[in-house]
Amino acid sequence: MIENEPCVIKNTERSKSGKHGHAKVRVVCVGLFDDNKRSITIPSGHLVDIPEIVKGNAQINFIEESSINIMDLESYESIDVNWPKDEDMKKKLTDLKNNPTEMAQTQVEYWSLAGKTLINRVFSNK
Repeated sequence: MIENEPCVIKNTERSKSGKHGHAKVRVVCVGLFDDNKRSITIPSGHLVDIPEIVKGNAQINFIEESSINIMDLESYESIDVNWPKDEDMKKKLTDLKNNPTEMAQTQVEYWSLAGKTLINRVFSNK
């Protein structure tokens, strides 16, 4: 987590320690929710925060222009989720919005981390 945003690490570079210092690590990553590129340089012995990822399956209750409402299949909790950024997933969800009978047979895999939720995968349970 960098700047309180969960990120995916894309690249790491390590530099040698100096005469009086520690080795440094430069980490380049991309935010999961905002797709912003971030970079930090930290001493190699320091720890970083790692978010806990709660994965679950849910059914789609309804799809709106601004969000998607899903219901967890284990706890029956209703969750509002923003539209995914992936174009293929957007297309699948738009097709489901226009076909309610197929939407009833479709599930999503979601990830909940750092107080936010995202749809990771759309699949059919036929």
